[in-house]
Amino acid sequence: MKRLLFFVGVYDTLDLFVYELQKEYEELAYETMIFDVREMEQSLKQLAVFVEKPVCAAITFNNLGFNMELTKGKNLWEQLGIPCINILMDHPFCYRKALDEAPCNAVVLCTDRNHMKYLNRFYPQIPIIGFLPHAGKELPGEKLPVSERKIDVLYAGNLSKSFAGNIMPDFSGFPEFDAREVCRHAYEDLIGHPFKTTEQALEEAIVAEGVRLDDQRLRTVIADLHFVDLYVVSYYREKTVRAVAESGISVTIYGAGWGDCEWIGRKNVSYGGKIPAEDVVKKMRDAKIVLSTMTWFKDGTHDRVFNGMLQGAVAVTDTSLYMKEEFCGTYDADGQDRREMIFFELEEIEQLPGKIGELLQNTELAQQIADRGYQRAKGSCTWGARARELEELWT
Repeated sequence: MKRLLFFVGVYDTLDLFVYELQKEYEELAYETMIFDVREMEQSLKQLAVFVEKPVCAAITFNNLGFNMELTKGKNLWEQLGIPCINILMDHPFCYRKALDEAPCNAVVLCTDRNHMKYLNRFYPQIPIIGFLPHAGKELPGEKLPVSERKIDVLYAGNLSKSFAGNIMPDFSGFPEFDAREVCRHAYEDLIGHPFKTTEQALEEAIVAEGVRLDDQRLRTVIADLHFVDLYVVSYYREKTVRAVAESGISVTIYGAGWGDCEWIGRKNVSYGGKIPAEDVVKKMRDAKIVLSTMTWFKDGTHDRVFNGMLQGAVAVTDTSLYMKEEFCGTYDADGQDRREMIFFELEEIEQLPGKIGELLQNTELAQQIADRGYQRAKGSCTWGARARELEELWT
C-alpha cells in the first residue's frame, strides 16, 4: 500500500488544506498519518511506528516539520530517506531560515511562478522546485441560486499592516545602503507599479542607491526587508474593499485588522472579525459575490477565488499572469460572454464598484458566470486535482 505523512497544528487554514488532501489520497487507497505538532509526544510515537514501512513522502505546508531533527544536526527526512514536499502558501522570502536548512531530498512547491524563479535564483541547492496552484473545497449540499443569497459581497482576509511593524528590522543593520530610504523607494514603486514583484522593487531600489550585492547577501536583505510587502498588500486590499463599501454596496468582511479603518462603521458594512477557515467557506455558500485580492501574487493564485467558485458564488478578483492565462475573466475577442469569474486591475479599482453593481442588479448574468465558474473549478481547481498532480512526484 502507498503511504503518506502530513503535518497539522499551527494554522487552521493550512490544516484545512491538509485534511482535504488526506481525504483525497485515502480515496485513492493511500494509507495516511497526520502528525499533529500540538501533540508532539503522541505524534512522535505514531511516527516511529508509521515509518517502519516505506513512506512515499512527507507533505507539509509552510515548512511545518520541514527542518525536523530528532538527532541534533541531522534532518529527519534525510535520515529516513523520505522526500519532504514543502508547499509554500506565502512568498519564500518569509522563510529564509527554513529554506537555508532545507533537507537534501526536499521538494519545494510554490503557488506563484515568480516564487519559483526566486527559489531557482537564491536556493539552487534545493533539488526540486515546482509550481502548484491553490485549490478550493466544495461543501456538500444544495447550492442556493445567486438571487436568494443574503450576502451581497463577501471579503475574507486579514489586513496585515499592523503586523508589518512587528517584523520591521533595525535599519542600522544594513551598512551598505540607507535601508529606510530603500524601503520607502520600494514601497512607492510598488504602489505606483502594482505589476512589479516585491523582490524586483527592493533590488531596483538598492541598485538606485549605487549598490550591487551578490545573490547570497541580496537574499538575506530581501528577506529582512520583506515587511514592505505587507504594507503594499494592505494598501491595495483596503483600497479595494473601501472602494466597494463607499459606493454604497453592502459588504461583509471577515479577518483581523479591519477594525481600525475609519470607514468600517458604515451602515452598509458588516464586520465579523476573524473566524475559522472552515466557517469562511460556509459563509461563501450564502454570498452572491466573493471578492478577492491576490496577496501580491503576480503570477499565481489564491484559494479564496476557488473556494468562492466551488460554493456557487461569482468570484471577483484582481489579476495575475497565471489567472489571465488559465481563466476567462473578460469578454472574448468576438464579444461572447464566457466569463468564469470577473477580473479587475489594481490600477483601475475605481471601475470595480460598477462591475459589482452590474452583477447585483442582473442576477441572471451573475448566475451564468457563477455556473461557469463552478464547472471550471469543479473540473480542475479542487484538492482532488492537486492530489493527482502531486502524485507524479513519487510515482
